[in-house]
Amino acid sequence: MKFCLLLARLLLITLLACSAERAVAADLVLYYEERPPLMSRLDNQLTGVQGAPAMAVLQRAGLTVELREAPVARQLAMISRNAEPACALGLYRTAERERVGRYSRLPVYSSPPQSLMIRRDGRLKDIHRFATALQSPTVTLALRLGYSYGAETDKALADSSARIIRSSDHSMARARLVLLGMADAALFTEEEGEALIKQFGEAGTALELRRLPDAPPGEGRFFFCNKALPDRQLRAIDDAMAVPRPGP
Repeated sequence: MKFCLLLARLLLITLLACSAERAVAADLVLYYEERPPLMSRLDNQLTGVQGAPAMAVLQRAGLTVELREAPVARQLAMISRNAEPACALGLYRTAERERVGRYSRLPVYSSPPQSLMIRRDGRLKDIHRFATALQSPTVTLALRLGYSYGAETDKALADSSARIIRSSDHSMARARLVLLGMADAALFTEEEGEALIKQFGEAGTALELRRLPDAPPGEGRFFFCNKALPDRQLRAIDDAMAVPRPGP
């Protein structure tokens, strides 16, 4: 008898715990990657040029989120599974991704063009055009595996004669390949590239982030959401992004 009462109490506690969990469950999972100054987690919020405006949009939309950090390739895999309502933050629009998910109508952030991170004394020190760097088969370019650099830049890379090495490593690892002379260049937007160089301290003075006049224009970075996200929630995000923001 005592055993039955104990079992009943445990069952009741479990049911109450599950009910409480459902009551506080977030509206959606928001995938992000720790990439200052683009996005960085502080307590239960995101900061940075992409993270802060994204959180403001979700707040205006009246949506609660559970933040989960993951590399981009992992984010895309989770989005395609449609296991729970989820969005990834700050992704470029590609046709391949549109087949498995949905983008916000407006971008969270508009990125500047991609720049080349090079060594000041390296093979590309006298190169000042994007096309020239990509046309040389002796140039080694470090890129991220499973990552889009924007539609126009992706096309230029696909047509490139340069030797491209792709890895799933974090941005800092690709910058280090350039610093150590193991790659001639890596692609970064201006804000991220400059921040990476500063992280190397004195050694970073050997690096330069070169802005090239013929580089493809920058593109928007969007919320990329799965099909498990209810239509009304995606509409709420779109409506919140369309609200004019107060000026400085």
